[in-house]
Amino acid sequence: MRWLALYLPHLPLEVLGRACADDLPLAIGGERILNCNPAAAAQGIRPGLKVGAARALCAALRIQARRPAAERAALERLAAWSMRCTSLVSLAPPRSLLLDVAASLRLFGGARALLGQVGEGVAALGYQGRLALAPTPLGALVLAIHQGADGPIIPDGAALRAALDPLPLAALGLRPRELDDLTAMGLRRVADLLRLPRAGLRARLGPRRVDWLERLLGEAPDPRLPFAPPAEYRGVLELPAEVELAPALVFPCRRLLAELGGLLLGRQAGVQRLDWRLGHARCPDTHLHLGAIAPLADPERWLELLRGHLERLDLPAPVRAVGLVATDLRSLNPTAGDLFPGATADASGGPALLDRLRARLGPDAVRGLALVADHRPDHAWRWAEPGELSRGIPRANRPLWLLPQPQPLTQRAGRPWLNGALDLGQERERIDTGWWDDRPVARDYFVATSRRGERLWVYRELRGRGDWYLHGRFG
Repeated sequence: MRWLALYLPHLPLEVLGRACADDLPLAIGGERILNCNPAAAAQGIRPGLKVGAARALCAALRIQARRPAAERAALERLAAWSMRCTSLVSLAPPRSLLLDVAASLRLFGGARALLGQVGEGVAALGYQGRLALAPTPLGALVLAIHQGADGPIIPDGAALRAALDPLPLAALGLRPRELDDLTAMGLRRVADLLRLPRAGLRARLGPRRVDWLERLLGEAPDPRLPFAPPAEYRGVLELPAEVELAPALVFPCRRLLAELGGLLLGRQAGVQRLDWRLGHARCPDTHLHLGAIAPLADPERWLELLRGHLERLDLPAPVRAVGLVATDLRSLNPTAGDLFPGATADASGGPALLDRLRARLGPDAVRGLALVADHRPDHAWRWAEPGELSRGIPRANRPLWLLPQPQPLTQRAGRPWLNGALDLGQERERIDTGWWDDRPVARDYFVATSRRGERLWVYRELRGRGDWYLHGRFG
């Protein structure tokens, strides 16, 4: 067993319906209903029913047209998410994926555990998937379509043949004419077909169909084109019903973040900025930019930050679509596991706390300090993004806090005085610079000690009267 097939029987419906809760009746159709969700089925809606009759049965029914381009985009995003399980994923349009999991079974704890994790992840994204494991890609795909409800696990070629034998001939995807010819010969099951001589099958069905059967059974190689993951993430969910309150957008946003999380996990990457777009019908889109102190890959962390923004957001109009873009994917250094898993630290401090504060209070309310390569103390720092690297060099002989404005000191006999004479140290720092920006400074700085033992940072002007000033205090 090497190939895991994922089949999405309701992909056309789920492309539109996974952005809303399950209690909203939704159907896909034109003149007639093609597919419907459980909420619509509970109201008596069935495939094949005329649209007028369906609306008569359920006034709240939402009927959407099928969108093949959206289905293809959703399948590709799901392929990117699947790379969290393996590095080799192949598209099998229009509704399936094939994963080469030969090297992943032991990592995920065996075949059954892997199927369980993939199934749970697909369900969290809003899809109903059928899964199967088999030694050939076509074998896994056929079994996922026709037996995937139980997640069959086929270990070898003999077991694959035994699993295929009882299936009806229609399971092989034969054309109507081929199926009619074989049925007229008295064939009903796959086992009946596989017992026939290959030479006779080539004469009746053609070489392409027999080649397909050989690849199905593993008698011929079946190379698959690997899916290339995108360099960025772009996801859009169209909402079946307009949303008027921003906090109600958490549900569709969670599913976009889950897709992004799978892509980031597969690429061992994180992002530091997310760009959200909330589409409206009668006014320009609302854009929301979400940032973090360090690159993050955990969807739950991003969702927590997003909640803080949505709680403060006033929508100019109801939202009809939600889009997420993450362009700057940064590789993360692999980290070792914890020696004591039960003693892991929580995310209540450090960068996580700063991210939460910025999300709830706004980015301007939480800022960092960065050093600037300038000798003048007043210009040697600036406001910066928290965690931003500084270009300046810290100085140990300068205080951390400066006064808002230098405080003039009295002087007696040419020495500074503050509730008594200040004891000046032997070392001085002379700063004579700033001529290029019309803010020149010419000062001698000293670390002084007051009579009460305070360490003060004082300076004397080198120009004019040579006045003394208090500029900072040491902790």
